[in-house]
Amino acid sequence: MKRFFRLFLLTLLVCAPLSLFAQSGARYGYLNRAAVIALLPETARVRAQLDSLRAKYEAEARYNETAFRRQYSEYLQVQKNLPEAILLKRQGDLQMAMERGIAFRREAENLLKKAETELMGRVGEQVDAVIRAIGAERGYDFVVDTSAGTHPYLNPQKSEDITPYVKSPLAQRTMIRVRHALFPFISLSP
Repeated sequence: MKRFFRLFLLTLLVCAPLSLFAQSGARYGYLNRAAVIALLPETARVRAQLDSLRAKYEAEARYNETAFRRQYSEYLQVQKNLPEAILLKRQGDLQMAMERGIAFRREAENLLKKAETELMGRVGEQVDAVIRAIGAERGYDFVVDTSAGTHPYLNPQKSEDITPYVKSPLAQRTMIRVRHALFPFISLSP
């Protein structure tokens, strides 16, 4: 009998919190964060900045390749008439020029990735701030980002698509910035 009583208590202790959680009515919001970010004008500006930076790096890489090809062409024209020591030196020069060009391309790619992470991180921080504010305002326990596709089912009775609520404040912020850019002499505060 004592054993049965202990088993009953243990079962009660384990099941009671689970039943309370099931009755708690946890509410959550969800949105596709990547789609919201893609719609923002800030994202278009970041993409334009990155494209401009990419074009500059590409122009420099082409300049390096043109210089290497010119140097290689000159080497091919005079290689038969050069002593072995000079020939080896020029081959070394060509090898170093080729390695510098490859290293520049790698460094440019790394710098572009770093710039994209930094610039898009700022945009993401703005969106996350709005998501946190909407989540607190609407009383959600948490907000799920569905952009990765890892949530095949979200209970419609306990969840709500918060995309329109997030887009609205972001659009208002953009409009305020546009108005201020067009009419800087008009005060934005009441």
